[in-house]
This record gives sequence, structure tokens and C-alpha cells, in this order.
Amino acid sequence: MPIEVDESERLAEIADATVAVASERGTRAVTLRAVAERLGRSTAFITNFVPSRAHLMVNALEHAQSHWRTERAALLRDATGIERLVAVARWMCSTTPEDNVLRSLWVEVIGDVRGDTRLAYDVVREVTDATYQEFVTSAEATELDHPEHIADILYLYCRGFHVKTVEDPEAWTDERVNASLEVLLRALLGPRLDALAG
Repeated sequence: MPIEVDESERLAEIADATVAVASERGTRAVTLRAVAERLGRSTAFITNFVPSRAHLMVNALEHAQSHWRTERAALLRDATGIERLVAVARWMCSTTPEDNVLRSLWVEVIGDVRGDTRLAYDVVREVTDATYQEFVTSAEATELDHPEHIADILYLYCRGFHVKTVEDPEAWTDERVNASLEVLLRALLGPRLDALAG
């Protein structure tokens, strides 16, 4: 009788191993063979679930997307108006060690969009488009002038932070970026920001 395989569990293991390889050896080291070695499996085992290096990246990014979606929904569940807009910006400017690795993967993906890599790029775009839409929706639910521009500014600020954490993670810490984010929020929101704290 064949052994029942939980495909979603295997894909989650492969995603974790992909992130681990990228974390330890850099994103260029992510290969089917390296991920198989990390799991103590054969390359053939990995290709039963993900057929190429690009699919490894797609799988890792899709698992991250699911996690981020759940985390963001929990964070914003009861938040409205300016509180929600500020919460989105602060959440976007936070980092876990895994986040930096995943950002490195998406920087590589957007730098080479062709063939199978296009699948990974589509996942990246889905993630970034959803985040941008959250900024737009949150800004529009406030009584601020020019909410679309405020959404653009905050989104671009956060995306710039993500690129800098890949380029120079030691210099661009959460503490540094959040200090300047607070200055930016104060400039955009004025006394409304104080009302949140009060």
C-alpha cells in the first residue's frame, strides 16, 4: 500500500530549507541540490514537488506571502482610519531574520524576469500589489487631504527600506528606519498622530 504524502507539508519543508540555504550561503546558492542536501533527500525527491530553481523561489515566496497575509490581517483586525494606516507602515518597517533572506530572493527575482523566473516575479508582484493596496485603502479611509499621495509616499518609503536591508543590513536597522518613519508620519499626519497615542 503506498504511503500517503502530505504535499502541503512537503512544500512547507522545502520552503523552510530554501530559506535556510539562502540564509547560510546566499541566494545564489539556492539550487535543487542544495535544498535536497539540507533536507537529507535526493534531488529527485525535491523535483517531485518543485521542478526547477525558479519554482523553489516561487514556493518559498508563496509560503512567506501566506504568513505575511495572516500576520497583517491579525495586526489590522480592529484598526481603522489613521490608526490602520500607521499600523501598516510600522509593520512594513519591521524585520525578522527570515524577512531579510526573502527580500534578497525577491530582489534577485525582479532583477531577472524571464522564463520560469516570471512565476516567482508574479508572486512578488502579488505580494507588493496587495501591500500597496492596503496603504491606499487605509489612506482613503482617513480624512486626510491627498490620501493617494500619502499612500504612495509611505509605500515607497517602506519599499526603499526593504531594498536597503538587502544592500546594507547592518546600517539600515529597524531602529534607524523606524525613527525616521516616525518623523515622516508626523510630517504627513501632524497632530492626528498624537491623538493615536492619547
